[in-house]
Amino acid sequence: MNNSFFGAFLILVFFGIHSPLMAQKSGETIKILSYNIYHGENPFHTGLGNLEQIAELINELNPDLIAMQEVDSMTTRTAGVYGSKVDLVQKLAELTGYTGYFAKAMDYAEGGYGEGVLVKGNGIFETQNLPLPVGGEPRAAAWVTYKLSSGKEIAFAGTHLCHQFEENRIAQVEAVSQRAKKEKLPTIWVGDLNFRPDSEAYKSIKGSWKDAGALPTPFSPTYGTLEDGARIDYVWFDSSKFTLVDYQVLNVTHSDHYPVLVTLQLK
Repeated sequence: MNNSFFGAFLILVFFGIHSPLMAQKSGETIKILSYNIYHGENPFHTGLGNLEQIAELINELNPDLIAMQEVDSMTTRTAGVYGSKVDLVQKLAELTGYTGYFAKAMDYAEGGYGEGVLVKGNGIFETQNLPLPVGGEPRAAAWVTYKLSSGKEIAFAGTHLCHQFEENRIAQVEAVSQRAKKEKLPTIWVGDLNFRPDSEAYKSIKGSWKDAGALPTPFSPTYGTLEDGARIDYVWFDSSKFTLVDYQVLNVTHSDHYPVLVTLQLK
């Protein structure tokens, strides 16, 4: 990937270029990537893997923290794509030099299916199982306590909320929010949340949580086509602890979702 790639394939939506936010230099910045990777397979070419392309993207962007959704671990589905069973998170960790963690939401195809996190350096990882008040596919959040280069710690979570029932999504948002309160650290949570900004689940997110993509114009879908798709992938941050520096939706077609890249500054 080179500069011409970024000229042709990135939708850049910059915040605060003429704002005091960009002038603040005292706080440490954190770059975050959220990406639904479609279980390691190119959705437009059945049987073709996408891990090499995703690893190349990660290495080019150089984020501090990465959350991935629709992640397989040692499933027969990965064997059908790669010739043998693959732990997608660990393979990406090998290709990028990051530390990986897989949070299994459910057993699937002789292996597991859930969330993946990649971090620069190390972190303390944990899996949170999310509620399903009206049933449906199991869901989880991957949490990491991460130490910045300054020595300060933050909490980061990646999740993939229920695609079937709004009641589940509302309950899952509440569970993640309550877990964040217990962390007592500056917190960021991200992922494929399977709701739009006009939904009840979105409106249920209260307090100091800020949607990093709430302000960009023109509208930037994260799923479907860039012309008439939906914004269902998010980066939420505690606005009392962070300020938003940059928000981008990248026009990259390795999956059926577009990756979301956000830079935050710690207050």
